[in-house]
Amino acid sequence: ICLQECELKSFTNDLAPSMSELGYDGIAQEDARTEKPAALKEASKHRDPRNHIGATFWKRDKFELVRGVDVSVRTRSLTTVLRLKKDDDYGEGSSRKNFIGEKKRNNGEIEDITTTMPTVAIVNCHLEGHPKRFLERTLQLQHALSDLSKMMAVQQQQERKKKSFDNDKSGSSKLNALILAGDFNCELQSSACSTYLRMGRLGRQAGLGGIHGEDALVIPQSLLETSEAAEILHPIIEWGRALPEETVGDVAAHPFRRNGMTSVYPTWLGREDARQHFTYCGETNKRPVPGLDQIWYSSMTIERVGLKRMFVDSGEWRCISDENVLSQLRDHERRKVLTTGLPSPDGKYPSDHLPIGAVFDWKVDVKTNENSHEKHGENRQDVRRLQIVDEEGNNVEEAIPQDEPTVLIEEQQSFETPNDELAFLMKNCPFDTLEQRSDVEFLLRPINPPMDLTTRTAPTPGQLEQLNAKRGKKSELLKYSSLGVRPWLKKIWKVEKQVGKWKRHQLMTRKSEK
Repeated sequence: ICLQECELKSFTNDLAPSMSELGYDGIAQEDARTEKPAALKEASKHRDPRNHIGATFWKRDKFELVRGVDVSVRTRSLTTVLRLKKDDDYGEGSSRKNFIGEKKRNNGEIEDITTTMPTVAIVNCHLEGHPKRFLERTLQLQHALSDLSKMMAVQQQQERKKKSFDNDKSGSSKLNALILAGDFNCELQSSACSTYLRMGRLGRQAGLGGIHGEDALVIPQSLLETSEAAEILHPIIEWGRALPEETVGDVAAHPFRRNGMTSVYPTWLGREDARQHFTYCGETNKRPVPGLDQIWYSSMTIERVGLKRMFVDSGEWRCISDENVLSQLRDHERRKVLTTGLPSPDGKYPSDHLPIGAVFDWKVDVKTNENSHEKHGENRQDVRRLQIVDEEGNNVEEAIPQDEPTVLIEEQQSFETPNDELAFLMKNCPFDTLEQRSDVEFLLRPINPPMDLTTRTAPTPGQLEQLNAKRGKKSELLKYSSLGVRPWLKKIWKVEKQVGKWKRHQLMTRKSEK
């Protein structure tokens, strides 16, 4: 269960205790309880107390938190990784039960396979609400998914050091499913976030990352007119406006793009008439909005087997079997909500958003155990695992961390000054060509004459012209750089700004001492 816009006090005093009585454990973005299920790790620089928080709950008799994997907290997301408990029957068929619990080795001994129980990552989202801030919403998704990828990579490195998993790589760092749920604050049928999750990347220069496992190559001219290319090419329409390609193309591809991320609700719901299907209807303007609340899942590793309708009453409606009668009741509820808006005056719908939901089942691959002594071999069922890839499409789990350029950026040692960090980046960046390196070195040099860092004086026309030229050259370098170099260049530009602030601080300190 993923909730958004909870208040910390109500979560601590009301929600958490009530859900616990119903058999649920849970955690929130800010959780002051002394006996909370896990510690929180702030992945963002958010420091101020949040007015509203997200909270995630799970059935304690079915799931447990994966040990060694942090609960990641960002300003707009809460990520938890859960493992199915060993004694839970996670499939409808009895054959699936053979996968869990224990299995016999060839020598007849019993082997505990607790570490191979399926795991699922839950990303609880409440994305930026301003209609025009599409880039912030997309980056919030990218950051949450990138954090999850790094957490699992760190866990896998720790397991490798401890040698805690077998040669079949059945370690606890393997993810079997990914679900994102929450208030996305953009329309499901047409938005940057929908395209980003479904295709894995945005923009003409980003290339076809592929939801079916294609390599992440820059799009050749011959493919620019294909339907798949059209999904990630300009223009993407959001809230009736075309989004600028130079902006959307700057978002890095997400690492789970080869797992068929799919919305549980079809995009056509409410497209022609929002009054027929919506998840939000304001109390003031009574305007219904379709697809504002969304659930996405990795369709290559889990399947959707059930979907919550807009209006379902589990009480008095439960005894009604006539579908025509149920349809009339739902239509009556829908019309009533459209008239009053949300929250409803009778308290039946206490939020301005309607709840959504889905039921999932694990996808399994049946393999024959060639080492079985039986005549025809013994069938073994393995729950499918997620593929986690970097921007170039390399499998992160199979790569050696020291050989990963992106790991060098994110896992680098601390530096005494931003100058030291910039020198490190320039030394280790795998530039595509010597000319590219020379261009970057030129852009890092100060303009002539240099800006006065000790005052707030506006730049002269000549200085402004140089600054604009540098800005354009930086965009051009990013546009035509390889996918392996691009994150390095972004980091270099970011640290360059930090160097300027650091130098200004140093000069101002010396000036005040005099």
